[in-house]
Order: sequence, then structure tokens, then C-alpha cells
Amino acid sequence: MGDFVLILHSPDNALKEFVTQRFVENGLCVSSSNHPDELSDTVLIVHAEEDVICKEAETLGFLKRDEKGFKREYSSSQHDLFEPPYTSQAARKSLFTPSELSYITHELIKRVTIKDVPDFFPRSKSGVHPSDSMILALERVEMGECWPLHSTADERMAALGVGPLKGSFCDHVEHYFGANVALYFGWLKNYILWLILPAVAGSIVFGYHYIHPEINVDNSLVSPIYTFCIIIWGMLFVKSWDRKCSGLVCDWGIDAVKWRSEVRPRYHGRKRISPITGLPERHFPSQERIFRYIVSACVTFFMLLLAFSVMVISLNLQGYIHGFSYSRNYLLYPSISWLCDEGEYFDPAGNGPIPYILLYIPVVLHVIIIQVLNKIYQVVAINLTQWENHRSPTEHENALFIKRFFFEAFDCYIALFYLAFIERDIVLLRRELVSLYTVDCIRRLATESLIPFITRKASRKISNKQKEGETDIRLGKDYDKAEYEQFDDYLEMVIQIGYVTLFAGAFPLAAPLSLICNVLEMYSDIFKLSLITRRPVVHRVTNIGVWSVLVKGIVLLSVFTNLYIFCFTSEQLLTYAPSLFEVTPLTVEAALKSGSDHVHDIAAGAGMTVATIMTCLEHVILLVVAVIWILVPGTSSSVQNELARREYVKFVETHGEAAHVGGISAMSIDSSLY
Repeated sequence: MGDFVLILHSPDNALKEFVTQRFVENGLCVSSSNHPDELSDTVLIVHAEEDVICKEAETLGFLKRDEKGFKREYSSSQHDLFEPPYTSQAARKSLFTPSELSYITHELIKRVTIKDVPDFFPRSKSGVHPSDSMILALERVEMGECWPLHSTADERMAALGVGPLKGSFCDHVEHYFGANVALYFGWLKNYILWLILPAVAGSIVFGYHYIHPEINVDNSLVSPIYTFCIIIWGMLFVKSWDRKCSGLVCDWGIDAVKWRSEVRPRYHGRKRISPITGLPERHFPSQERIFRYIVSACVTFFMLLLAFSVMVISLNLQGYIHGFSYSRNYLLYPSISWLCDEGEYFDPAGNGPIPYILLYIPVVLHVIIIQVLNKIYQVVAINLTQWENHRSPTEHENALFIKRFFFEAFDCYIALFYLAFIERDIVLLRRELVSLYTVDCIRRLATESLIPFITRKASRKISNKQKEGETDIRLGKDYDKAEYEQFDDYLEMVIQIGYVTLFAGAFPLAAPLSLICNVLEMYSDIFKLSLITRRPVVHRVTNIGVWSVLVKGIVLLSVFTNLYIFCFTSEQLLTYAPSLFEVTPLTVEAALKSGSDHVHDIAAGAGMTVATIMTCLEHVILLVVAVIWILVPGTSSSVQNELARREYVKFVETHGEAAHVGGISAMSIDSSLY
């Protein structure tokens, strides 16, 4: 169940024998298999025997449940005292779950070094050293690739056959796919459950506006209350996930896995003696990386200008930038904006040649071009991050994620920020929100599951080429699949949280629509993981990484965006305090272009009062947020007690029963560390 496939991109038998010999010398079992496409590549299937797995699990500090039901560090000498996971009938044969077997095997594979660099590893070109990991060196010089094979169909169904909204779903996913996949589904499930309350509230607000046609998001008395609740909801959701995440990680026993420094396969630098280990290592000076950061920032800024230009063209074609706009002097382009004039092709009122159909073309084109730019920048960001030469995989991934997130978030939000803070038109803001959100939801479901599945079915020819007894059937099923990529899954959800929180007062239906879409998204992701992608490499992570920080940032930013919308963009504050504003009617032509037949501005002498109201509201909301952050702990008391108990057991096992008799108790361990 912990089998890995190693593809050597060379027919050279000497390479095959060299790799096989090094793996066997390190206690791994290697067998040959035919390439499913009958190409010249060499295929090796690598796995480890049970005794090797057990020794490595002890070295890594795995936690397993003992006969008393408590988790403690695994010891191979006490193997019979630990209970198997019983995730399925097949798993009863092993003490370790499929994800643990896969993780341990991968660690063993990565530990195999080259030792003696052969001729087909040119040192001067590839920077390969004898102490380098074999598999990482093969990947660095593009001579090989490695990924885990699926276990039996029963094991996969045990992981994904459980209903995604059931309580044990995340545990089943972790048992087979590992914590990196399970935490995503756990986070998504937690998000779905927490969306129920704002979905109900948003539906009530929408129903209230529907029953009273004279009231809309611009002048509603209930929208500010809903907005305030959404901000508080966002912070509670963040804290709830911190607690949920710590509980899941504690249950899975991942918190105790011993840390190991890991170097990226393509990391390069000057050879030096490590000040920590005293061994030779590659070192890249931080001063050189700072210069590369500056270059990356300049390239990203140029790409952002392209995205901004696309936004301007889209807003011109949709009629949001017109002769009465605040930005007409520098963002209006009459050569294209005439297409949305009355009676023309993209007339927003639906009076064009094909009513209520052509007017959606600019929105669809905007979404398509955004996706194209995102794909282009994805390649640019990968190359820039690779050029920055980060040492560890975590540093590399965080740098890449931050680049891509801010670029794609800019693409998604820039038009909305323009309408909210430059044009200050909440009706147009709501219209653009609905359009972008709807088109993007359809695009997500189509591009992530439907199109890849159809494409794969149409192009798959492996099944006709498999030969009985020569090609591993699991390799045949997985070879033509794409690698599992979590970035887009997380990104879509984080961007969606922005739609729900940043513009809550403008689009109350964002929460109920998100709830429906996310249930479909979860099933779509399960489908993708089952049939579209390869089995991912297991990473025993303890959190969702930078995504948690980004969600917290969006929730905090929503305080300021919603306050600005409340005070200036909409007429919500005007409804509560009409004496602070002046209302000016618009001409018929301007009203047709705008979302309203009038505009409001701060009355003469009332600017300081409005600013004071906004500042006081901001301080009150931030104070409430701070109180929630301080009073709601990120780790539950039960998890703190369990972690303290494990530390106590470990202390007693290390120092003997005399330490326990001498008065050392579980309460003496500082649980504040957790």
C-alpha cells in the first residue's frame, strides 16, 4: 500500500542498475514494470518491507494508539501493544494507515543518496553531489520522476466513499491521502457548516428587499446590521477553524512527527560547511535573493498593469465608465464605450440587437481574459519563484502562493474596488458582483471536473495497451493523469470569502449562493481526486499554511471596506442620518448610465462628523474583533490536556517511574506552549 513508481527518462540499463542497487542497499525493494505507453522510459516500482517500515516509524516518532486507547510514540520493540487503525478490512493487515505507509516509504526513498556520482550525472552542469538524495537529484537533472501509486480500490473507496458532510469523513481522507489533503477538506467542510447561518440571514435580507421594492441595498436599514454580523462571523469562523485544525492534528498524531530539514531538488548555491551540522551543503546568499525579489516585484507590477487595463476595457464595454463618471477624464475610451450606448450591442438596459444576451458578452470575456492572464502569470510566477532559489519546499511554496494569490485576487477584486471606492455606486457594484460570481462558479465546475474528465476519456488509450503480467495496472490507470494541485482549490474558496465579507452590504445573496456552490465544490473535488488526478504525495502538515493568514487578512480588511460602503458608497448612513448629506438629482441621460437617479454627497460642514462616525464605528468593530481573538482560544482545553498528557508520558518513559514517584505530574508541564 506504500508503493511508489519511479520513471527513469532514459533507456540506459546502467542507470536502472545503479538506481536499483542504491535502493536495495538502503533496505528498499525494487521491481521492474513495462511503461504503459511502450516508450523508452524505464519503470521501477519501489516499496519497503514491514520491518523497515516499523523502524522508520519509530525514528520519525509516529504516534499510535496503544491497547488502552491512548496515543503514544511507537516502538518497534513493543509492536504488539499497539492497535491497528481499522479503517477498512484491508487496513487490518497493517498497524499503519495507507497514508502513513506512503509517507514512510517516501521518506525512505528520499534518504537514499547517490554516494558515488556516475558519469551520467555531470557534476559541473547539474550540481549533483554524492550526499544528495537520489530521487531529488534525478528530478533536478530531469532524468526521473516519482509519485505514489494508489492502493486497492477498497482502500480508495474507504477514504472517499463516506459522505463528505459526515463527521468521520476527514479521518477517512487522512488515513488514505494524508493530512495535506484531509485538512483542505476539513477546512472546506468547516466553512460550509459556518456558512449556514449567514446564508439564512442573507436570504432573509434579500426577502425583505424583495417584499419592499422601494428598499434595496443602497438605502436598506437592515443591510448595515447584516454587514456587522458578517464581520463578526468572519472572525468567529477563523477562530473556529484554528480550534478544529488543532483537534484534527491532535487526533491524527501528526503534532509529534519529528522535524527534518528538507532541501528543494532545484535549490543551488555555493558549497560550504554547514555551521549547524558541520557537513557540506549548498548555500545561497540572502543579498542576492533580495535583488531577485525586486526583479520579481517589477515583473509582477507589469502584469498587474495588464490586468488593470483589461478591467478598464471591460468596464467601458459594460457602461460602468461613462461621460458622467468620476474617472471619465482618464479612464473613459469613447472608441469602445459607444458599444454600450442605448440601442447598441452591449446596452446594459437590454435594448440591443439581441436583448439580454449580448450585454453579458463583456462579463464573459472579462472572466475568460482573467483566466488567461492568470495562466500566463502562473508560468511567470513559477519561473520567478524558481529563480529566487528558496532553500526549503515550504519557503518556495509560500513565495509562489503569495505571488499568485495577490495577482489573482487583484484580477477578481479590482473592478469591484473601482465601483465601490471610485465610482461609489453600490447598485453597479452589486450588478458586477452578481455577474462575476455567477460566471466564475460555472467556469469552476466546468474547468475543474467536467472538461478534464471528458478530455481524459477521449484521449485515454492505455487500457488497450496494457499487457497481462507485465504492466502494473495501477500505473496504467495513473500515468496519464495530472498531478493533484491544491492551490486553485484553496484560492477559489479564499476569493469567495472575499465576495462574502468584503462587500457584504452590497450582495447579501453571496452567502447562500456560496453555500450551494461549496457543497457542489466538495463533491467536485472528491471526483477530481478520485478520477482526474494522481494520488498526491503525503505531507504530514499541521495546518493549512499561508491560506489561514490570508483569510484572517481578508476578514480584517472587510472592516474597512464595509465601513466605507456604509458611510460613502451607499445611502445606508444617509438613511440613518439624512442631515449629514445632500442629495442631487441626475439628468435622465446620467441616470440611465448610473445605478440611481441621484447622487449624495456630504453636506457642507458635516465632513468631520461623518469622519468621526466612521472612525468610532471602526474602533468599536475592531475592539469586538480583538475581544473575540483574545477570549476564544485557538486550541480547545481537551486538546491542550491531550498534548500535555503525551508530554507527561514521554517524560516518564524517558526518565523512568522514579520521576513519577518523585512528584512529577502532568500538571507540571507547561500547556501554554500549545
